[in-house]
Amino acid sequence: MWEKISTFITWCVAVVMAWLGGMDLKDVSTVAGVFIGLLMALISWYYKHKTYLLLASGRITREEYESADR
Repeated sequence: MWEKISTFITWCVAVVMAWLGGMDLKDVSTVAGVFIGLLMALISWYYKHKTYLLLASGRITREEYESADR
């Protein structure tokens, strides 16, 4: 089972490397910028969601929630 998983991961890495190999520096930087932007949006959503859960459970006040949401 682990051999199939490691083979699949290796194949995916090879495909990504081959795809990146056909790009110039401008294209790679564009892809990296989009990836970093999506990563930052996901991190922001995660922490806003956790803060909302704290508010819903009553562990923080509305003022604390609004100051963290700025």
